Amino acid sequence: MKNENNNPRKSNIIGICVSQLQNHEVSGLTHTIYQCARANGYQVMVFGCFAKMDFPTPHSNGEASIFENIPMKDLKALILMGQTILHRELLLRLRDEAVAVGTPVITVDYELEKCFNIRLDYLSCFKRLVRHVIEGHHRHNPYFMAGFKGNAFSEERLDAFVEVLEENGMPVVQEHIAYGDFWGKPARRVCEQWMERTDDFPDAIICANDTMALAVIDVLEENGYHVPEDVIVTGFDGIELIKYCIPRLTTGRVDQEEIAEQIMHIVKRVETDPETAPQSVLVPFHILRGESCGCAPIHFQPSNQYVLELNDRIDRKQIHIDRIFEMMTEMTEGHSMLDVLKRFPECAPDMIDGDCQVFVNEYFCRHTDIPISKGFRKDDILLLLEQRDGKTSLPLLKVKSHSIDMIPQEILEKTDRLLYLPLHWQNEVYGYISLECSDKEFDYERLKDFMMAMSQILGIVRNQSQLYDMYIRDSLTGLYNRRGFYGELASRMKSLKGKKCYIFLASVDLDHLKSINDTHGHGEGDVAIRAVADALVEAAGDNGICARFGGDEYVAVCLWNEGKVPEDFVAGFQKRLLLWIDDWNQAENKPYELGASTGVILEPIHDVDDIDELMKKADDNMYDCKVRHHSIRARRRV
Repeated sequence: MKNENNNPRKSNIIGICVSQLQNHEVSGLTHTIYQCARANGYQVMVFGCFAKMDFPTPHSNGEASIFENIPMKDLKALILMGQTILHRELLLRLRDEAVAVGTPVITVDYELEKCFNIRLDYLSCFKRLVRHVIEGHHRHNPYFMAGFKGNAFSEERLDAFVEVLEENGMPVVQEHIAYGDFWGKPARRVCEQWMERTDDFPDAIICANDTMALAVIDVLEENGYHVPEDVIVTGFDGIELIKYCIPRLTTGRVDQEEIAEQIMHIVKRVETDPETAPQSVLVPFHILRGESCGCAPIHFQPSNQYVLELNDRIDRKQIHIDRIFEMMTEMTEGHSMLDVLKRFPECAPDMIDGDCQVFVNEYFCRHTDIPISKGFRKDDILLLLEQRDGKTSLPLLKVKSHSIDMIPQEILEKTDRLLYLPLHWQNEVYGYISLECSDKEFDYERLKDFMMAMSQILGIVRNQSQLYDMYIRDSLTGLYNRRGFYGELASRMKSLKGKKCYIFLASVDLDHLKSINDTHGHGEGDVAIRAVADALVEAAGDNGICARFGGDEYVAVCLWNEGKVPEDFVAGFQKRLLLWIDDWNQAENKPYELGASTGVILEPIHDVDDIDELMKKADDNMYDCKVRHHSIRARRRV
C-alpha cells in the first residue's frame, strides 16, 4: 500500500475515527492508543462523536459529519474504531478515501478488506471462562444469560457455552438459556423468572456481558442467595462499574495496551516498507478472576469512601447541568450570532479545559450575521472563534478544509493530540470544534453535554437570525424592507456619532412595472423587480444600504465621514446602474426593456431623523427623471 503523498508534515500524525466517546471503555482505549502513539513519537488527531450509528437517524447523521473533515492525504495512518461506529457504509467510505491517497487503514474490532485488522479474541477467552466455572469450580447445573437473539457476539458466546458443556458430557437444557439483551432490566426479568424454579435451581449463571451479570447478582441477593457460595456468577467485557461492586465480578477483559502496541507495530512496519500487505492481528482477552466465582475472598471495604465519591460525582454532575442550562439561557438571547459568541468567555468559562477553535461552514454563515467574502465557497471553512491562553477572539478567517493546513503550525508544535467534534442540530451541519488536549483523559460525559448545548445554542440563534432576517428584509429581492432600512441606517449613524457625515441617497423606481405585469404576467414583473434590486446593489457597492420599500420603489444610501467621500461617486453610481441594466437587457433579451428612474442627492447629515427630508429631495429628483423617461417613450411611439 504505497503512499504517494510526500507532505513533510504528514510523518507524525495518526488519525482516529471513533464514536460513543462517553463510553468509559471506548474513551479509555482511545486514550491508551494516544499514549502509546506519543511514546513512539507520533501525534494524534481524534475525529469523534457520541451517537450510536448502527441505526441512522437525523441526529446520528449530523454526528457523522465530523468524518467529512479528515485530511486523509496528510495522515501517517487512519484508525477506524469500527465497533463504536457500526455504520458499514460510512466505514467503507472512510477506508476507500484513505486507501485512494495511500494512507494505511487499521481497524479495531471490525474487519474490512484492504485494511490491517486488529481482531479481539473474545471466543477463546470466553471458552476458558466457561471451563473455569464448570471444570475449575465443578458446577453441574449452569445457566446462560445471552444478549440479543441473533446478535453475533451473543450467539458466539452461547455457542462457546454449549461447546464446553458438550466437552464435559453435560446436557444442553434450553430452559437454562435465556436472552437478557445485554441490559440490566431485561436481565433482571429473566433472572426473576429463574428464581421461581425451586426444583431446578442453577449453581452458576454465566452471562454474556458484565451489565447483565451485575443485574443477576442483585436479583440473587434480593432473593436471599449468596454469591458465590450458592451461585457463581460471571460476566464479560470488564466494564468500569465492576470495581465498585461487591462481590467483585469475575469477567474477561481485552488487553488495551496490547491493542495500542499492535497498532504502533503496524504503523512502523508500513513506514519501513510501504508495500506491506494488509493482514489481521489477534489480540487476546484475559480472565479477571474476582470474588463472584470464589477465586478471591470477598473483601468488604468501608463504604464511606465509595459513598463520598459517588456523592461528589452526583454533586459535580448537578453543578455541571445547572451551568449548562445557565449557558443556554444566557447565550440564546438575541438574533446576532456574533453578539452571542462574544459572550462565550463569560457564559462558558469552565466548560472546556485548554484551548479550542470553532469552525463553521458556508451554510451556517449564510443563515446568520457572520460576514464572509464573496468568494467563500460551499466547501470552505471559517475559523469563527478561538480560545487561547485564556483569551477569546473572533478571527473570522477562511481556512483550508480537508488539509493539515487548517491547523496552525504553532499548535502542531505545541500539542500531541487534537480532538475534533461536530457542531450540528439533527442533520443540519454547522461545522466542528477543535480541542487541544492535555495528557489527562477527558471527562467525555461533561463534554457531550457541552457539545449538545452548543449545538442547540447555535441552532436556536440561527433560527432567530433567520426570523429577524425575514422581519427586516424583502422576501423577493433580499434587500432591506422599510423597517430594516431604518434600523441599519440608525446603526450606521450611531457608529459615526460625533463626526461630520455625508450621505448619498438614491431614490429609484422601476419603469413601467404595471405594463410588464399586465402584458407579460406577474412572474415577469418579479423578474424585473429582482433585476433592478441586483443593479442597485452593484451600483451602491459594499458600503451601500439598499432597500425595497414596496412595489417598484427602491432606496440606496451610502454614508461617509467628512473627507472620505469618493470622488465623482454620484456620477459613478448612475453610470454603474445604467450599465448593469443595459447589460441585462442585452443578455436576457426580454420582450420588454428594463429601465429605472433615479433621483440622487449628496449632502451633509446630522441626525437619522433628517433622512425623511433628504429622501423627499431625492424623490423629487426621481420623479423629474421619470417624467423625462415618459416623454422619451412617448416620442418613440410617435
